Amino acid sequence: MKALKIVLGVLFAIVLVIIVLGLLGPKHVHLERSVEIDAPADFVFEHANSFEKNMLWSPWEEKDPNMTKTIEGTDGTVGAVYSWKGNSEVGEGSQKIMEIGDKKMVTELNFMSVAQVTFSVSETDGKTIATWSYDEDPGLLFRAVYMLGSAEDFIGPDFEHGMENLKKLVEAEKAAKTVFKDLEIKREELTPKTYLGLREVVSWAEMSDWFAQKFGTIYPATAKAGIEPTGAPSAIYYVWDEANQQADVMACMPAAEGASLESLTAETVSGKAIVIDYYGSYEGSGTAHEAMEEYMKWHGVEYGGLAIEEYITDPMNEPDTAKWHTRVTYTVK
Repeated sequence: MKALKIVLGVLFAIVLVIIVLGLLGPKHVHLERSVEIDAPADFVFEHANSFEKNMLWSPWEEKDPNMTKTIEGTDGTVGAVYSWKGNSEVGEGSQKIMEIGDKKMVTELNFMSVAQVTFSVSETDGKTIATWSYDEDPGLLFRAVYMLGSAEDFIGPDFEHGMENLKKLVEAEKAAKTVFKDLEIKREELTPKTYLGLREVVSWAEMSDWFAQKFGTIYPATAKAGIEPTGAPSAIYYVWDEANQQADVMACMPAAEGASLESLTAETVSGKAIVIDYYGSYEGSGTAHEAMEEYMKWHGVEYGGLAIEEYITDPMNEPDTAKWHTRVTYTVK
């Protein structure tokens, strides 16, 4: 009987301590970690706006790669639920998407207690601050636990490690990105080549007829002079004037480096470049130029001043415009 009283006394003391600590403990717990990522906010958010994408940088995935995971509902939408069961380090719990937009995702975390986990992004000058936060209104028991150790102690290191993983992942993928507007862009070192042609400022409306006329002059003149083309008919754009709907352009033929003809303008091109092989009608080739601009902005590449189109497919021999091959080249610095 005496032993029972001692046990009950100890239990009472423990409960009393828990109650006191619980009453003294924090009624709200907040923790957050932020990291600066050298990438646009939309691109960063694409790596965090679903459970599947979160798994790629989650610190808990490293602690138990073999945990059991399920996703109910449509991942990346409100109402989707991610559940897991793993080893002693990750435990068992679930997470539900409560709110999602273009810059923030809010989830409800059920793991021992209920908490709100928020991921958000904000962009300044092409760089993004990604913030991962945790908010909990703990019950009496967990308020007592937080008197013994803070959220910073319990989950702070994991949140920090997760942000480090995200930064590495996003910046690596940004550096490797080569597809823009569904077009693959390649970097090249151009072998020196001289283009011979006729250069004028031409209105967009007159450009098609102008090219036909100029090519009809260039090729007979170079053939008569014994100058062989080293590629397909081309155009070099010096200025694309949106305001006045005109272009400073040269219709030209690629030839060996140093080629010249008194009646034609010579432009020798070499050095660093980015290249797209575009297939489709000439009217749709503007997409390739838009892709080039996006690539240069994305990678911080400076335009070198020349945009070259090489019309590899002869429209007279291929009626299907979807098969017309145009190589678009931008010189870069």
